[in-house]
Amino acid sequence: MKKMVERSPSILPIESKLKLRLLEEDEISKIHETTLGILENTGVSFPSQKALEIFADAGATVDFKSHIVKLPHDMVMGYVKKAPRYYRLAARGGRELDLTLNHKQTFFSTSSTAVTTVDLKTGEKRATCKEDVAMMATIIDFLPSVSFYYGPLASAQDKGKTAPLHELDAAFNNTEKHFMAETLIGGNLARFAIEMASIIAGGKRNLRQSPILSALICTLAPLGQDRESIESALVLAEAGIPVGFMSMPTLGITAPASLAAALVVGMAEILSSVVLLQIAYPGAPVFSSLGPGTIDPRSGEYFYGSSFAQITNAAAIQLSHFYGIPIFAGASFGGSGYELDRWQVGRENVYLPLLSILLGAEMALGLGLMDAATLLYPERVLFDHEMTQCISQISAGIEVNAETLARDMISQVGPRGHYLGEHHTRENLPTLWPSSILTEKSHQKGQRFRNPREVAREQVEWILKNHKPSPLDEKVKAEMEKLLETAEKEIG
Repeated sequence: MKKMVERSPSILPIESKLKLRLLEEDEISKIHETTLGILENTGVSFPSQKALEIFADAGATVDFKSHIVKLPHDMVMGYVKKAPRYYRLAARGGRELDLTLNHKQTFFSTSSTAVTTVDLKTGEKRATCKEDVAMMATIIDFLPSVSFYYGPLASAQDKGKTAPLHELDAAFNNTEKHFMAETLIGGNLARFAIEMASIIAGGKRNLRQSPILSALICTLAPLGQDRESIESALVLAEAGIPVGFMSMPTLGITAPASLAAALVVGMAEILSSVVLLQIAYPGAPVFSSLGPGTIDPRSGEYFYGSSFAQITNAAAIQLSHFYGIPIFAGASFGGSGYELDRWQVGRENVYLPLLSILLGAEMALGLGLMDAATLLYPERVLFDHEMTQCISQISAGIEVNAETLARDMISQVGPRGHYLGEHHTRENLPTLWPSSILTEKSHQKGQRFRNPREVAREQVEWILKNHKPSPLDEKVKAEMEKLLETAEKEIG
């Protein structure tokens, strides 16, 4: 294995010189008008008495019996405009690890909540646990291409109903980077999570000003919300925690078998959620996320890595920005691949991560998991780390200036010469051939390169042995442990 060097945690925001548009203005307008028509005439289900009362007090048409909320055109747009376009997601490790959502850079994160892992030591599949959450947090803390920890990557299935709080504990203890939770479902869990984050931030006021925690809430396609999830979102927003809403329509099942229609269904769910939070807490930081899937019509099997689903996901970036909302794009590294060495994994790695950057997504998820985000190979994150670096190089384009044009050197070397002995070559050529797990030389006869999976596994083991994330203060850790004990008694 090539020598790895210990380093402090850092992040790799990617800014693209290349720009792309998938939807024309008239197409965005048609999707927009159709979405508003659905919200006004068909409505969205909000099975939460608290949410229904908030909507009713604001003037929406609310059927308390069926839980259907209908939102007039002007009401939707009026409240959506109250959501901030730009804001900051803080990191416990300091400003240099903060994420500034400014429509100029894209920050990559992990995928989330695998329930099965291929054990790093035994190679056998098993259920995930809290130790896996901590292990992956340490690896992510070391890799600059992973700018924040989402999910987390693995579920703490050994911790029962308080698993989401143990996941926060494992994440905060093992990475200095921002943490975005996906499993805070229910007001009680949300309140305990706020207390935990406040302890680390130095109080609720500091947490509001510098949110080291954010959350993603899933809607229920088609055109529905989950009571526990939406009430959790209200609790989090009240504390100043940024909250995102992810719609996951499945084309042909929970959305029409049409890309444009899936965008309508997804955006209706997201916008109705945004409106609720802006009514309750004007100016609450929110973001959107749309991760559609498709099914195999022959078997009904779900596929997240479909190119049709991915182009729909990418188009949602434009729509979110049309409404002035940052987006957490579903850059599905691995998609539906279920074995690490299959070519399918490589194919599905490219589309959406690159599209997310070219379209200007503020955040993109997806590193580290397989099989529709249910399976964790710990070494897989090293493959995705390299893919992110490649995408960063592509999106940076070509720098053209006097130095890069090298006119004097070209003239000096002249026709039929070579550049191997030039200082410029010695200085710049290594940057064009960075080290890779794919090209580590093999010493075995007849084998040009080593097995990249073996190299990746060795690198993971090196990181876990040598990288030591900055620990929490002992008093903070003690308070966190006490809070977890209280949560386990109250929640079970």
